[in-house]
Amino acid sequence: MRVAITGATGFIGRRIGSLLESPQYLVRALARDAAAARRLLAPGVEIVPGDLATPQALRALVRDADAVLHLAGAVRGATRADFDAANVDGSAALLAAMDAAAPHARLLFFSSLAAREPALSHYAGSKQRAEQLLLRRAAARPVTILRPPAVYGPGDREMLPVFRFMARTGRAPCAGRAADRLSLIFVDDLAHAARAWLDAPATPTATWSLHDGHDGGYDWTLLCAIVGAACGREIRAWEIPRAPLELIARGNRALGRLLGRSPMLTPEKLRELRHPDWVCDNNAITAALRWTPRTQLAEGLRLTPGWHD
Repeated sequence: MRVAITGATGFIGRRIGSLLESPQYLVRALARDAAAARRLLAPGVEIVPGDLATPQALRALVRDADAVLHLAGAVRGATRADFDAANVDGSAALLAAMDAAAPHARLLFFSSLAAREPALSHYAGSKQRAEQLLLRRAAARPVTILRPPAVYGPGDREMLPVFRFMARTGRAPCAGRAADRLSLIFVDDLAHAARAWLDAPATPTATWSLHDGHDGGYDWTLLCAIVGAACGREIRAWEIPRAPLELIARGNRALGRLLGRSPMLTPEKLRELRHPDWVCDNNAITAALRWTPRTQLAEGLRLTPGWHD
């Protein structure tokens, strides 16, 4: 099977690539930095230099592919345009390349559970707009959308710093309330879901959420108990007042505009973090692919080295 991947050198992309090191798959990966990609990816992966804004590279990436895994995108930005350029326009460019060079290829798009609440942030809105764009074109090919919740594991730069802070300080920083709930997924489970999709004889046009198998998600009290047991200390939830967080977020946005950088914590991102319900279910993906997660949080932390002293 010929598989084309965008975002192959990222946190999730590398884990998927490690599962495709088999004669069964011929993998081609898009990479801005070809030399770095060769160091990060398996020797058998064909590297195509370029990005989502390079039409010629996208056509070379997908040419004669049987399946395309689309992971590349922006998670940081200051404006709607910042996110749309990568997440919406980039997806449109990839689709145009597929129309030209791989008209029969299946597409798996890695969106985000945030797309369920597009009004909360520019990021969430851009992911939903990308989904809508791809689904409008679904008559030409099967398009499957994955909406993972927060993903963690070796190499993670978002959730692991939170767990590390909890282990070091004994506090769990809550942007909202300790009773707020969220689903999680270990990166290897997400990678296995992608492989299950590849190995399925046929895949539908559908939008699927997925999580680690802990039905109902985690509130911060439960997160404190699990992380505390893993690192051997008591941890308590710390509900940070909204006002200082908003002040920091506005300052980050202003400084980012001044320096031409893309901050992580902006007023829009803060609205995401304060949302009380980021819980999802596995019903549709399990029914379609017979995929089931293997790793809940306690085991995922055990499998992730270096997150606490």
